[in-house]
Amino acid sequence: MSIIVAILGLSFLIFFHELGHFLAAKICHVGVLEFSIGMGPRLISRVWKNTRYSLKLLPIGGSCAMLGEDAAGSGDFSTAEGKELSELEGDPIIDYDGVRFRKSEIEKYNFQKKPAPQRFFICIAGVLNNFILAVILAGVIVFFCGYDNLYVAVPSEGNIASENGFENGDAFRSIGFHGKGQSFTPGYRDLYIWSYVNSEDFDDSTMLDAVVIRNGEKKTVTFKPHFDETKEKYVLGLSFYNGRYAAGNLYEFLTDTFYEVRYNVNIVIQSLRLIAKGRVQRHEVMGPVGTVTVMGNTVERSTKYGMFNAFLVLLELLVMISSNLGIMNLLPIPALDGGRLIFISVEMLCRRKLDPSIEDRINQAGMMALLVLMALIMSNDIWNIFSGAYASFIGG
Repeated sequence: MSIIVAILGLSFLIFFHELGHFLAAKICHVGVLEFSIGMGPRLISRVWKNTRYSLKLLPIGGSCAMLGEDAAGSGDFSTAEGKELSELEGDPIIDYDGVRFRKSEIEKYNFQKKPAPQRFFICIAGVLNNFILAVILAGVIVFFCGYDNLYVAVPSEGNIASENGFENGDAFRSIGFHGKGQSFTPGYRDLYIWSYVNSEDFDDSTMLDAVVIRNGEKKTVTFKPHFDETKEKYVLGLSFYNGRYAAGNLYEFLTDTFYEVRYNVNIVIQSLRLIAKGRVQRHEVMGPVGTVTVMGNTVERSTKYGMFNAFLVLLELLVMISSNLGIMNLLPIPALDGGRLIFISVEMLCRRKLDPSIEDRINQAGMMALLVLMALIMSNDIWNIFSGAYASFIGG
């Protein structure tokens, strides 16, 4: 049952992303040939108000195929080709697998014939929907659970924190290497991610700057990481009060909701940095199959604390994945939204459109590469499931 819930959750995120493209296309009067959830053969399909709506076999993607858009750019190679059916007063009907336009209407509803700003809006609308959904779900989480704000805990007897100049109750705001840029870390998870990414660069000469709020004023504390002999590595050497804190007013609620989304966006960005540095292992790479598996198992384990707790855990996962979809779709890769946005941006800057045939070939090459990558990631997911590699993600 938990796996079904995870699949439905992931499908909902894909639906919401494609819904952004769909609504933007309708606003800009672009013909939508097919709005589909999933890839592969159709399970259920129906034409309604001159758009085909489909549910497909593989719940690993979706598409919003628009009139005039190349098949690869739409995210689905099965986009229908137009066929001339009949002629009425010299104006033939062009049929796209049940979706029909008069030949005289093709240019009016053609995606490629729309002004560049409208095409840009249509392409980015899916990403915007991902972030809108992430904000809504994060707001629900913050309303019921609060946010994990960072408050330094200094025992009365003193410890490394007090020796470094921290005081009990200091509200942590940011941290960075001494004399360099600061990274905003308002929550415990933010600080954990920063420490995970940067702690390998700590040594005996490392100095850090932390900005805290003390008695309503900003203070900068300069300190050295502590070498933990048990862990055999350098750590921050700080303790914090555990738990989430409820927002006291609307401003704090909106701020904490922003922090919740920002944390999930930051995870994606930092993960890409770690991949670029070669610090990501095979078992840490997760595709749709792995995501559904981990989501399902995590939700199932959380049910022992009550169904409402499981619901909130599911929302937390959906915020993370929705943010992930938003960021990954912005990457400048052909056939992804980010690649299409690059083409349109260049067109707006140069006031000259790239040859459609060249753009089509680039998108097709990008789509083929993505399909190969998807196959590799899926095989990696299956290997990790059977080898038990994902157990570490769910406390197994």
